[in-house]
Amino acid sequence: MKRIVDLVNAFTGHTLRGRMENDPNGDCVIVQAKDLTTSGVVKFRHTPYKIALKQVPPAQLLQKGDILVLSKGTNNKALLYDAQFPSAAATSAFTVLRITNNQIKPAFLAWYINSPQAQEYFSTQRAGTTTLNLSKKAIEDLPVPVPPLLKQELMIKLVKQHELYASLVDEYQSNLQTLVNNILNNRLNDKTV
Repeated sequence: MKRIVDLVNAFTGHTLRGRMENDPNGDCVIVQAKDLTTSGVVKFRHTPYKIALKQVPPAQLLQKGDILVLSKGTNNKALLYDAQFPSAAATSAFTVLRITNNQIKPAFLAWYINSPQAQEYFSTQRAGTTTLNLSKKAIEDLPVPVPPLLKQELMIKLVKQHELYASLVDEYQSNLQTLVNNILNNRLNDKTV
């Protein structure tokens, strides 16, 4: 077991001064918690906000393989950034983890942070009265098992297969619900008995 601090460089996302305004001509995407799905990778629900790149310190720009941990509230999930945009930064609602140790794969670490064991640890580390916060130190102190790289890769493949299966099941259920609704609506509007 290692602590996260032994595996990554952790830093807080970019602090925006004042209310964030979308700049359609901006050249830096801002990753906000409200934009994201909970699939375990950074996927936007809608077009993300942009700001001018010069507003973001270079050290806070996201890189492929960075892990974003939501540090506000009770849902402290990790999301893997896959470099979808040339320039992007996370807001200060996130703690960004950048791998510094070649013994761990970013996807494995993101998966582990989302595991029940890590989430249980985080639930004991949150502080605050109105809004719960997970400190950078609490994240850095999380104990993490570090299996051999081949085992990590196999585990990641299994997780991806499960996510694909779950996605297909969700799509099937949605399509089935639409079909049933259409049939029932057609029967309702049919004048024959």
